[in-house]
Amino acid sequence: MLVLLVMAGGGALAAHVTAPLDAPGADLFEPQPLRTFKIDVVGRDLEQLRRDDRHYVRCTVRVGEVVLRDVGVHVKGAAGSRRGFDDVPALTLNFDKFVPGQRFHGLSKLHLNNSVQDGSYLTANVCGELFRQAGVPAPRAANACLTLNGRDLGVYVIVEGFDKVFLKQYFERAKGNLYDGGFCRDITQPLEKLSGSALKEQPELKALVKAADERDLGKRWQRLQELLDVDGFISFCVLEVMCWDWDGYVLKPNNYKLYWDPDSNKITFFPHGLDQMFWEPRGPVQPEMRGLVAEALLDTPEGRQRYRARMTELLTNGVFNVAAITNRLGLYARHIRGAWVARDPHAGRNCDGQTRRICDLIAQRAAYLTKQLLPPAAKPPLFENGVARVGGWKADNEPGLAKLEQGRGPDNRNVLLISTSARAVASWRARVWLDPGRYRFEGQARTVDVAAVKDELGEGAGLRVSGAAGSRTNKLSGDSSWQKLQHEFDVAGALQEIVLVCELRASKGQVWFDLDSLRLAKLR
Repeated sequence: MLVLLVMAGGGALAAHVTAPLDAPGADLFEPQPLRTFKIDVVGRDLEQLRRDDRHYVRCTVRVGEVVLRDVGVHVKGAAGSRRGFDDVPALTLNFDKFVPGQRFHGLSKLHLNNSVQDGSYLTANVCGELFRQAGVPAPRAANACLTLNGRDLGVYVIVEGFDKVFLKQYFERAKGNLYDGGFCRDITQPLEKLSGSALKEQPELKALVKAADERDLGKRWQRLQELLDVDGFISFCVLEVMCWDWDGYVLKPNNYKLYWDPDSNKITFFPHGLDQMFWEPRGPVQPEMRGLVAEALLDTPEGRQRYRARMTELLTNGVFNVAAITNRLGLYARHIRGAWVARDPHAGRNCDGQTRRICDLIAQRAAYLTKQLLPPAAKPPLFENGVARVGGWKADNEPGLAKLEQGRGPDNRNVLLISTSARAVASWRARVWLDPGRYRFEGQARTVDVAAVKDELGEGAGLRVSGAAGSRTNKLSGDSSWQKLQHEFDVAGALQEIVLVCELRASKGQVWFDLDSLRLAKLR
């Protein structure tokens, strides 16, 4: 892999892996007045596309004086962005699908995204740049206008395709296996092969799954280093969290590609579909990882330490810099605004509002990460005889199906209440800074008529730590008197923020947590 390594924080970390200045399509992916793509699909090709819009048909593409015929085109997009051909569709153009060797600005594949999930039309552009600056290969993006069969559809986001042209920008050879993660599929399921000569059994993916499932954390870390571009993957995870890509691999898993490089025998993950970013400015520094490989890596002490060190580095080395990001974003926004105002003189206000919204979210995210990673005086709670009380509890009731109250409960105890009459996951959460060591989070709870729901994190009412691997073992359901619950966990590496959780996973019922009983015990 064409990656320059630098030493930082005591380990080798991937530096810039930006596309070469002379890479195919370099002139397309810069802030500039928007080109117009005029695409025409006619006759039998149009009839076939309307019957089955996922399969390629022929079209003619005109961009300025350039005319390309027999270009492959199909409708793209998953549940959120998918629109029919006669609506505002997202499209994939494959220039050499029917004409071998045909290229557009050196590219063989280009996506035209309708950006229905990003009203700013900006996040794919700037977030892709952030990933590349952090050492993660990511598709380049910019903006253009689209006229489809004579219909002016306005501004689109153009994104380079994942193919061998893309791979050759970052790898010595592009003969390895490129896979599409598909819609909400992890590597535990068979993935679609986009290029390469992968065996049907996909042995490199199965080997990575086996390494991620290794119970011995020391052996797991060793095996992951053998099969995975660990430095690149840590940066990949860090940027998905910093940009809060809630629809990406780390938090879902969704919207990713991966490549097995035969030269290194390692797998590299790529981000994809960067159109739902920065939605949660206060998203945790280390949230609950839903992608198997992310969860497995961050469950190891080495992985957690390097993840946190890398996030701190990107926050302080100029990559995740608010002024730089928003200035770059403004360059793209100026041309997007001009294109919309040319169609509607009143469109400028909406464009300006969307740009401000994204800039504000980026600034809020950076401020929150700075507060969490670079606190002025982060201190652990005071432990007396090995025990510390926990306070500062805040309700977490998304999407609002449960009732959470703090007050007096059964036996006149001071309680945190969670009750629901519909399937819900709701919790009370408290943040504490803890030194390395082993701890026990404990407290008393009582339930009435709890119909427990079980998932990968737990069942019914219980205590746990956010971001910890595996399911909690403590649980209450049905009707119970006051019961003691406890959850043990480790803090590795250095002082870090931990989120303690009192939760209910149920379709009905209520639980009271005795507020005065909630505490931490330091075991070692």
